[in-house]
Amino acid sequence: MSNLIWILFIVILGPVFGTIIGILIKPSERFFCLSFSFTAGVMLAVAFFQLIPESMKELSIPIVIISFLVGFSIMFIVDQIVPHFHGVSNTPEESFERTSATITAGIAMHNLPEGFAIGASFSAMPELGLIVASAIALHDVPETIVPVSTSYSILGNRKKASFNGLAVTIPTLIGLFIGVLMLNWVTTNLIAIAMVITAGIMVYISGDELLPAAQDFGYKHLANFSLAGGISFVLLLGMI
Repeated sequence: MSNLIWILFIVILGPVFGTIIGILIKPSERFFCLSFSFTAGVMLAVAFFQLIPESMKELSIPIVIISFLVGFSIMFIVDQIVPHFHGVSNTPEESFERTSATITAGIAMHNLPEGFAIGASFSAMPELGLIVASAIALHDVPETIVPVSTSYSILGNRKKASFNGLAVTIPTLIGLFIGVLMLNWVTTNLIAIAMVITAGIMVYISGDELLPAAQDFGYKHLANFSLAGGISFVLLLGMI
């Protein structure tokens, strides 16, 4: 139970931290480049060095491959239904509030399967759930800054900007509890499948969202070293 409380704290901390940064300061492009690529490194390392190897103790290779593709496809479908916004909107002030709400809703929809990924990992191994929650919380920090800072700079309303930032946490928590409740009643094989699906989700987020966003800022070498830093960070955690 203590691990679950820590996971809840970590899940909430990411958007809260992003909201505070988005309101108080305007992060530089280097900050976004570093945070996006570092988080991508963490997610890729967790997927390939922890989630997939752990699941292979219970599953055959074909099942692992199929489950991985299922997770990857889930995020692809969500991405097609609700496009994900990373950039700053140029919408005129009179219609920005509606656009800001759309951006927030898009990010929130993406967070539902991410929450399930945390719950699935926790059901398999509480310590692994902590690592996955930390990786997704890192991802949520820069992701939350974008709608919050843009909303605050144009609307000048801290309450509305804060709401946009914190609202994205709700689907994550819903997905988390669904993952924990569902997987507490199933076999170890199904938990292992859920772990590989989680790996697919994290790889899609890294390849489709985080790495392209980091490269867009133009600091390619910085992004590459930050990516390596994220991978090394997970490897160091595995030694503890």
